[in-house]
Amino acid sequence: MKETNQEKTVVEAGSAGENAQQAQAVHCLLCEQGVMKRATIRPYNQLLGYFSLIVGLMFFLLGPFAPLGMVLVFVALYLILSKKDVWLCDKCGAMVERL
Repeated sequence: MKETNQEKTVVEAGSAGENAQQAQAVHCLLCEQGVMKRATIRPYNQLLGYFSLIVGLMFFLLGPFAPLGMVLVFVALYLILSKKDVWLCDKCGAMVERL
């Protein structure tokens, strides 16, 4: 008798877990078929960031332009390392910013 009680508890817990996952799923409002998934993107152009880093290091090595080079290096590092959390639809590819 104890085995059947435990089995019922496991089955009930499993179905409750599936219902909780379905309730937490965020559906896409554009295509109405897809499910929104968490994703992380790079919001700025990476090529521009690397170019600014190289130019900033070159200016930093030149004597009179060192302050400008330091500013360019910091801006470049911000462009390269920044990330943005978004919701991404798995069907249509729509993105919404996560808050």
